[in-house]
Amino acid sequence: MKSKLMRSAVLAATLVGGVAQSGFAAAQSSDMKPGAWQFEATPYLWMAGLKGNTQMGNLPNININESFSDIVKILDFGAMGTFEARKDRWGFLFDGIYMKLSDGMTASRTGPGPIGATATASANLTLKQTMLNGSVAYRVVEGTTPVDVIGGARYNKLDATADIGISFFGPVGINPSATRSLSGDKSWTDAIVGARIQHPIADRWTLTGYADGGGSSGSSTWQLAAGANYDYSKDVSFKFGYRAMKLDYNKNGFLFDVTMQGPYVGAAFRF
Repeated sequence: MKSKLMRSAVLAATLVGGVAQSGFAAAQSSDMKPGAWQFEATPYLWMAGLKGNTQMGNLPNININESFSDIVKILDFGAMGTFEARKDRWGFLFDGIYMKLSDGMTASRTGPGPIGATATASANLTLKQTMLNGSVAYRVVEGTTPVDVIGGARYNKLDATADIGISFFGPVGINPSATRSLSGDKSWTDAIVGARIQHPIADRWTLTGYADGGGSSGSSTWQLAAGANYDYSKDVSFKFGYRAMKLDYNKNGFLFDVTMQGPYVGAAFRF
């Protein structure tokens, strides 16, 4: 039971810690007037699988190898998206995400003998994640194939609550039980630098590429994404591609060493 709950916690924290990074979802309109502001909002979904190792406190190191469908099973609610404001060479990007995940398990065991007591243990785990990512982009190359350099910071906070109960059912009058609630939170901020490039290949189609890397004390991360944008209209684009990310956080007895990769899809609305 402990291993299953630990795995659920890892899936939750890793998913929400990496699902909304700035850069790959942004695009610019080719007919934007000089000196005018342009805004773009992009809700999207990253269908990533996870592979790596994690360890929390004195608990054993746990190996993870999970698909996106495994993660969806413990998802209660999720909302994520990217917003960009651009004027001439400068762009300001913001990512926000909130997710709630939960998992639980019950196990029973009956002792020997005709009146052996039955012990039942149950555990319910709830995790809430908030992530805020702010970046500044500067266009170093303009023209047909624009190139931006990006710098900023990514803040993650994870709140976890576990309710653990143990009860015994035995002879009349001997039915002890106990319940314990545990809670905690972990937060960290990483500085990131990166670049993105866009190149049109047809009237409505544009290839995109994005890369970033960075970290802080006890933490490092990198990300790569490649995809394509299809301009459905002047104000709406559809985006899809493939994305990979590495998170390596190891500090104060809390370890994440996980690689996430999978396809993404999204829709951008410009105004």
